[in-house]
Amino acid sequence: MEKKEALKYISEKLKEGQSKKQIYNALSSKIKFKSDLTHYLAMVPGNEDRIKYNSFNITLFSLLMFISISKLIVAALILSQISLIALPLALLVPFLSFYFAISVWNFRGNRYRPLGMIGIAGLLESLTNIEQLFSYNWVGITIGLSFYIPTVLVIILAYYIGFKVFPYYGFWGNLKEKEMRLTADGLE
Repeated sequence: MEKKEALKYISEKLKEGQSKKQIYNALSSKIKFKSDLTHYLAMVPGNEDRIKYNSFNITLFSLLMFISISKLIVAALILSQISLIALPLALLVPFLSFYFAISVWNFRGNRYRPLGMIGIAGLLESLTNIEQLFSYNWVGITIGLSFYIPTVLVIILAYYIGFKVFPYYGFWGNLKEKEMRLTADGLE
């Protein structure tokens, strides 16, 4: 069974009310490596967590789409001034943002903490040019802050959802397999 099929199957069975232990037993013969199956189970949230944190997830998705579309517009404006050789490089950041937005929409647990880390790196990089922001008038400052505030909110929401819904992932996004134990009720 391929990864995409397995994740879809796990999501469906969790919505039907099956435990992760039951799903593990059902899929253990269909997936070659048990470690892959453990990763798949950790990536998909339980139905209760999905419902409980859905509004936060939709907010995070909306912020990512705002950032993606903004970056795409900025990239298009930059492309009008640079050569076609730089086209793939200029579109890399918007498409990376779209990729994370789709992962957030699908509640994929292994994406939240790396998203937070990328947000922190992007924020720190943009803060190196903050003196330029204050050299503009109020309109420039407002436009500048309209990019900083969503980035800070993305970082906060990514880590909040990541820690609350996906406790088996570490700060850096690595899976803590030693802490995962399959019991009769599912993952502990």
